[in-house]
Amino acid sequence: MRGLTKRAALACLLLFPLAVAAQAGPRDYSISPPPVRYSPDGRTAVVSFTVRNQGGDAAEPSLIVITENQSGSVKIREVLPALAAGQTRSFSIELALADYGDDDIFFKIEAGIDDYEVAGSPIARNNTQLFRINKAAARAATGVDPPADRFDIVIPIVNLGIDFRADGILLNDSLFTRDDMLRAVAVLALALLCLWLLSLVLRLIFRRPPKLEQWQPPYALNNWQDPNSTIGRRQGWQFHAQNSVIPAQGAPDQVTVVKRLLDKRGLVLGGWRVKAMRSAQYDVYGRINRTEVVMPRKIIKMLNRVARRAPALSSEELHKAMLPIARTLSKQALDPVEKQNLMLPIALDIRFEGLADDVRIVFELYQNREGGWQLIDQWEPELGQTGERVPEQFSFTLNGQLPGESKSELKLRLREEAAQVLASLFYHHEVGQGAGASMEEAARQNGLPQNPREIWEAAELDDETDPSPLA
Repeated sequence: MRGLTKRAALACLLLFPLAVAAQAGPRDYSISPPPVRYSPDGRTAVVSFTVRNQGGDAAEPSLIVITENQSGSVKIREVLPALAAGQTRSFSIELALADYGDDDIFFKIEAGIDDYEVAGSPIARNNTQLFRINKAAARAATGVDPPADRFDIVIPIVNLGIDFRADGILLNDSLFTRDDMLRAVAVLALALLCLWLLSLVLRLIFRRPPKLEQWQPPYALNNWQDPNSTIGRRQGWQFHAQNSVIPAQGAPDQVTVVKRLLDKRGLVLGGWRVKAMRSAQYDVYGRINRTEVVMPRKIIKMLNRVARRAPALSSEELHKAMLPIARTLSKQALDPVEKQNLMLPIALDIRFEGLADDVRIVFELYQNREGGWQLIDQWEPELGQTGERVPEQFSFTLNGQLPGESKSELKLRLREEAAQVLASLFYHHEVGQGAGASMEEAARQNGLPQNPREIWEAAELDDETDPSPLA
């Protein structure tokens, strides 16, 4: 038993130097994540961090180095005393913000990077920390609400205090005298004047043409023609044609004239495009207060889209396609009309435009005979100097409020009438041996399609190879 005790004591003596050597192993510094706070005046950033020795006792002091991360320039260099095993030490270092710009800045802290803890080695990984200085947070640190008793008006949202004094106005800590305010008002007035002049110049440069310009008939008026001759009579009838609609009823021997817009193939409104629409109404006292509405571009685009596929639609499909357009049109036309003027009729003007080489204008003169309209004359006018594009206009009349009709009933009826008017633009006349027959005969003689669907399909094939500039 005594021998065993001696051997245990001998083993302890042998292991004690090893334990001391293990306790006195290499040092291992680490840095805690550094929080950043700002001075009340917003001029200084204070960086706080703690260095801890997780290894053995340090034999020599080392350095704490703060560098700007992007450029690598050294900003702070401070001595780190030798720390015993498990010992910690806290530091607070100030950085002047005036030395940096308005953007956020990133910095790097290194502690104890030397011959004991070599840069880049596994033991030195926790010897480095990054931190950021937020300039916006630094500016916000200066915000101090102005005392309410110091100013006449306090606006907390913008941290602004206003005090009216005999010698001027105090804004926070800045005093603006009356002369300063007069100069500020003069500069502001001059700036507004310059902006107004600039807006006038821009409007003159980029001003769009009026939506519904003045219109003159495109057909020539030859004063030397004998008014009793055929050409003279035709020329006189031309200015009485308002649109392409033949009246549903007429007295015996009554005469009416219509104009039709066609293309070279005879397609109704082929090659023509709607450019503008306008509703107009005079007040109950006559032409004193005119109510005029130029329809928005949305309606024009919708009508042109329907026009492109109109020849392939039946009468019912065409009327159905016109209902959304008629709904918007009737609402736009009725909105500005006063209550006492609802019974007055509304004039609807539709402006068209087509290329001179692609379109035709045909006048037709009808007479009511034997209970129906008979075509008695048909001609194409001589066009004046219209240029590349030919303008034309149709005018229709929509009935106002009828006796005993409520305003809601007026809206429904006006919408239905507008749909019928718009759909009538694309109807081919059925007059026996009249215009429709002559057009089909001319198409047959020239080997062209004869019915609207065939004409439209042929026009689509032509558009694929030679698109119209108005498309």
